[in-house]
Amino acid sequence: MTPSRDLDEPSLTWRMFAATALVALVYAAAALPAFLAGPVWGAVAVAVAVAIAVASARAADGLILRVMDVRPVSADEEPELHAVLDRLCMSSGLPKPRLTVSAVAAPNAFAAGSGPGSAVVCFTEGLRARLDPAELAAVLAHEVAHVANRDVLVTAIASFPSLVSGLFLDWWARLFTGRGRGVATRAAGLLLGILLLPLAVVAAVLGAAGALAMLDLSRHRELCADSTGALLTGRPADLASALDKITEELGDAARDDLRALRPAAARCVVAARGGGVTGLLSTHPPLRRRRERLTALSFRLASGG
Repeated sequence: MTPSRDLDEPSLTWRMFAATALVALVYAAAALPAFLAGPVWGAVAVAVAVAIAVASARAADGLILRVMDVRPVSADEEPELHAVLDRLCMSSGLPKPRLTVSAVAAPNAFAAGSGPGSAVVCFTEGLRARLDPAELAAVLAHEVAHVANRDVLVTAIASFPSLVSGLFLDWWARLFTGRGRGVATRAAGLLLGILLLPLAVVAAVLGAAGALAMLDLSRHRELCADSTGALLTGRPADLASALDKITEELGDAARDDLRALRPAAARCVVAARGGGVTGLLSTHPPLRRRRERLTALSFRLASGG
């Protein structure tokens, strides 16, 4: 069985499609000047942007793994986890990702890699110490679902417009400071900043729209990974229990432990902190919603649905 979003209810699939469409609109709006020069130029601009986003995602993977100080885990060291990962990959038809561990004390796990062939699944030592084997298997299945759905790559592409917008706005704002520059240079910078004001407004709007679309898409993909991972193990209750434990432990975790998770926060199975008003600024859906969906899936499996 290959993990599929079709296993989720249609409403979630449509909401995720809508979020994806909004991301595509942001790309199209950003490339509008190129499209005005001709459809070919517009298509080239979008293709170049996506290529850069893919390259940046791969570079970000390596950086995150280095910052999190992960190390490979051999089958001799963790035979049970490797056996679980082997079964999950056999069920999903995926090549086996590299299994790694981070010395972070806070319990969590995440996946890296732009596709199944380069995937890495990482768990923290805190997670290994706090979950029982069934819960660990459920978390690994959730991360394998992310790998199957190429969520790391999709999220990177979705977040690229807001990243570029932020870099441009930061550069534009510096035109008005003029620190360390002569009077003539400061005046030229101020004039350039005023001339670029309309472009800055457009960048701010596109950046905000892109960020909200990316966060919405990320929340939907977390729900899809919950369902697909739970179906791979056939035990949704184990994932619900794991999410409860991780959330409780993160609530009591030391500030330094939470800070150590920050580089991979958006990819973790549980977010280390909330995301603002009604969760609009969160990469993860509320725990309550995740539990409700997993409970419903348990009843569905129990009834043979």
